[in-house]
Amino acid sequence: MSKYLDKSYPPVVVVGLNDAALSIVRSLGRKGIRIIGLYDDDCHDYYTSSKYCPVKLRRPLYDEPLVDTLIKDVASSLKELAVIFCTNDNTVLTVSKYEDELRPFFRFVLPPYEVTNGQISKREFHKFALSNSFLVPNTFFANGPEEIEKGVEKISFPCVIKPEFRDRTWEEKVPVKVLYAESKQNFLNLIREYQIQQTSLVIQEWIDGDDSEVYFCLSYIGRNHKPLAVCVARKLRQYPHLTGSTSVAETVLHPEIAVESLRLLNTAGCIGFCSVEFKQSKRDGRFYVTEPTIGRPDTQEGICIGAGIDIPWIAYLDAIGQDLVPSGEFKKGIKWINEPLEFYTFQDYFRNGFRLRDFMSIYKGGRRSYALWAHDDPVPVLTFLKEKIGKGAGRLLKLHSNRQLS
Repeated sequence: MSKYLDKSYPPVVVVGLNDAALSIVRSLGRKGIRIIGLYDDDCHDYYTSSKYCPVKLRRPLYDEPLVDTLIKDVASSLKELAVIFCTNDNTVLTVSKYEDELRPFFRFVLPPYEVTNGQISKREFHKFALSNSFLVPNTFFANGPEEIEKGVEKISFPCVIKPEFRDRTWEEKVPVKVLYAESKQNFLNLIREYQIQQTSLVIQEWIDGDDSEVYFCLSYIGRNHKPLAVCVARKLRQYPHLTGSTSVAETVLHPEIAVESLRLLNTAGCIGFCSVEFKQSKRDGRFYVTEPTIGRPDTQEGICIGAGIDIPWIAYLDAIGQDLVPSGEFKKGIKWINEPLEFYTFQDYFRNGFRLRDFMSIYKGGRRSYALWAHDDPVPVLTFLKEKIGKGAGRLLKLHSNRQLS
């Protein structure tokens, strides 16, 4: 395949520039495909600085304002139907909900709205999992103080607390993806501390195990409901520890995870980008489904490219109607490093008195791939370093000024 494709290949609109989007931008940009990126005010500069995304628009990323942007600002400027890739849940829900309005202007491979909503809603997914014999943690749902009181009496501890839909309201109140409660009193204290009594909450049994017991299967299921790519990996480290997002992961051969993931996705009727996360219990050794990701790439999507399975490219070809054979190439032992989260993990190691050797030991062996760094596209990682160095220098100057004043 030549480095640059014929100009007849349609452009791609990436809705939401983030860590998952960067793998799409680089994969397709390197092949000469024109990329148009949409981002909002919450986007970090290092996710908008790739040379492979020359056109960037700051716009709303969901609901009717996104639909208006796509039709009036993007489609009107193009001579052909562009491909849409979504990178967050709200965008997936919006594009699938407004499918009829968007189809005349764009190509995309997404499940129907009832499927995306049913899988993204933690309440609806739990019902689906139980009715189809998928192993999931013991879970309760609460809307309001009365249901919270009932749930705390039923759940065993430790447990985790998370929102049914993780939206901006949750992110403004709670600084982490999920809250970990060791006891009933700790649970009630967290509810009060973060003022989430009126939030639609998921109260879920904690599956005992470390970060390395978390596995995930990144998949792409074609528009004809045939699996075209499967990549299994496990987390080696998360930030925050135990309850966070992937900071280091490694590809593994694990047929059981792959088979169960595809069973879940096919049963649900999923197509397009999708993945399933599992946690292996130290107590009974079984793999519990913790969450699916539907209609979009996951945070650690870049690991699949390093493993020899270019899911963004497969997704693009499927979206423009090219028939593909399932991808069979796979390399185990590829490590993927999420530099921003590893930066915060390193800070924790330093504060807690761990040795540098302890932190670095996880990188030994195997080839590496990165969320930000790429030799042909270094600006994202340089922008990240500039941001962190600037903030660090600012804190030092403030500390120096305070000492002089005192």
